[in-house]
Amino acid sequence: RLETDQGRGFACLSSSAELAERDTSPGAFDPRSRMKMAVFDASIVFAGVAAAAAASVDHHHGAGLLALKSRAHSSVAVARRHYHQSEALFGDTECPCIGFDNIDGETTVVLENDEQISYPADLGARCEKWDDGVHPGCKEGETPGLGNGWCGQQWCFVDSCNCNIPVMPKVSEYVPDARYRGRPIFFSYATCGGEDMWTKELPQVGTAGCRCIGFDNVPGTTEVTIDSQVIPYPAEIGGTCQAWDKDLHPLCKKGKNSPSWCKQRWCYVDPCSCSLKDIPKVTMYLPEATFTGKSLYYSYETCGGNDTFTTIHNKEACVNQQTKEDCEVIKVSFTGNDKCAWTGSKCVGAELVDHPLCEKVVGKGGEDEDDKNGAGAFARLAVVPAALVAAAAAALAA
Repeated sequence: RLETDQGRGFACLSSSAELAERDTSPGAFDPRSRMKMAVFDASIVFAGVAAAAAASVDHHHGAGLLALKSRAHSSVAVARRHYHQSEALFGDTECPCIGFDNIDGETTVVLENDEQISYPADLGARCEKWDDGVHPGCKEGETPGLGNGWCGQQWCFVDSCNCNIPVMPKVSEYVPDARYRGRPIFFSYATCGGEDMWTKELPQVGTAGCRCIGFDNVPGTTEVTIDSQVIPYPAEIGGTCQAWDKDLHPLCKKGKNSPSWCKQRWCYVDPCSCSLKDIPKVTMYLPEATFTGKSLYYSYETCGGNDTFTTIHNKEACVNQQTKEDCEVIKVSFTGNDKCAWTGSKCVGAELVDHPLCEKVVGKGGEDEDDKNGAGAFARLAVVPAALVAAAAAALAA
């Protein structure tokens, strides 16, 4: 049944069989950013049109609808609408865009770094290069920059249960708290004929050179004490890259007001086998746990996450100690051994300095950062020729 509303410019394709078979079970997904959104609700309608029911375009009597062959499927159509001289694309009819189109106002998107960006109110309602010139990375002189990479690709929001194209849609990072018929909002570049250059391939077991450790798919719970409160985390906590704190940590039960780190992915790692820029930190969740005789370390970076947790909530983390004195005073509570060690320029977990297998991670215990980079050695070598020059000058003077 095709219903066309020329006044609003929407066309909805549905049948009783499709409605009966549609899966309305909620999905469970972990988005990476927050969103303040009031536009989306259960009354959202989607734009779609069948190839055999193309409507004519009348430029003098409002917006019309035109059905074209889909680039993804020869048997389906792409819904388009003409706005006088411009044309709007509403995606493949096998995966139509959803949302309210052509409305005034703005939608505030909160990025990973908590920067707030104002997008149009009808964000994602049709195929458009929504980020181009709006997202900080899509401005002139930025990376990828105006018109480049993912900035220049069209996309729109879609219903994951009404998307039957080869490239699956992904959960929106811009509207993580919004729901469409009880489900998270998804987005798709493919339905608009675009290429997804935005989505990062997130590692499941850490990046190469810093893999997650532990067990996956282990039944049961692991007790974690947070501010004197015992929280039952999954028994497999830290075994793979996941947002382990989401909906479990007491501060992560505030919905959209939860801290950004609640949605960040992390896992436990072997510090001696981690060659990432951000050095892993000793866990505060399981302070007595060890891995091959070493303290248990965690890393957000190996999972593609952003660590905004450690600085604020893990006060005794070695990386938070700015002086040698503060670094060396911290002990492992149940053994009395040193928890941290000073490298000469910064404080890190003791194993990273003292354990023979961790030598390549930060260097010898007394080694300064300049020494590690070769700058210290170069400075010492420079003393020799300087001394020779001074001696030669003295001889000439004599």
